[in-house]
Amino acid sequence: MKIGLSLGAGGARGWAYVGVLRALEEAGIKIGMINGSSIGAVAGGGYSLYLNVKKMVSIAAEIVRSVNVNYFNIFRHSTESHSFLRNWLVSAICDIAALRGSILSHRNNLKALKRIFGKYEFHDTQIPFSSVAVDILAMETVVISEGKLVDGILPSISIPGIFPPVEREGRLLVDGGALANVPVQALRQQGAEFVIAVKLGTEVKTTYHNGFDILNYIDSLKFQRLSQWEIDKADFQIRIDIPDFNSGRFDNYEIAIPYGYEATKRVLPDLERRLAEVGA
Repeated sequence: MKIGLSLGAGGARGWAYVGVLRALEEAGIKIGMINGSSIGAVAGGGYSLYLNVKKMVSIAAEIVRSVNVNYFNIFRHSTESHSFLRNWLVSAICDIAALRGSILSHRNNLKALKRIFGKYEFHDTQIPFSSVAVDILAMETVVISEGKLVDGILPSISIPGIFPPVEREGRLLVDGGALANVPVQALRQQGAEFVIAVKLGTEVKTTYHNGFDILNYIDSLKFQRLSQWEIDKADFQIRIDIPDFNSGRFDNYEIAIPYGYEATKRVLPDLERRLAEVGA
């Protein structure tokens, strides 16, 4: 039976996926194929290529040393700053995005991806891997499984408004998490017979101070419902909650990894039981 692993979006919290993979390795659970959205595509692609958790940790350390991959989290500061500063900050950032099309460029993203994947292509991975993005022109998810890994993963981490969309084969692509936070259906369509979905949990705060906070809260509710609808189609779910973790701080990988490891260890008995039931 081909076991598929689907990894979701979540910024720097995605380092926790390294811990998930370590726990699955130790349990002897062999993953037959992997896909991912956003940071899930980065982690899934790295593991599919190297099949080595220690290698992934060393790459993480190298990236933190050599590339500035810490990003300002607009939504975090919109709820934590004082009212005047928060309103000014949000207005200023939105004005920048309106003028430029995005707040940040892909310069540092490309540096990081090239350090991880170099010139390797999708067909070089040791486990079949695919990256999931969203075509904002066709309003549909797009599965990328050919060409260079760097070129195929970049669209999946292109957070709308934060990073510019990526043009690829006549499509205009953004972060896969926009429509498929944990792309379970795409993996099943590619042939996975048993899908393990891994979600990075987020807390939706109900407090608000202004109209922007209300819109942000409503948008979070919609995102959570859409995400859960996708995850419910998996055969098994792993949820990783990392409290008080800034998803824009990628240098905190040593904090995130143990959360993924412990969350997976806690549910391993249930996962092994479920796999035994289906004959995997």
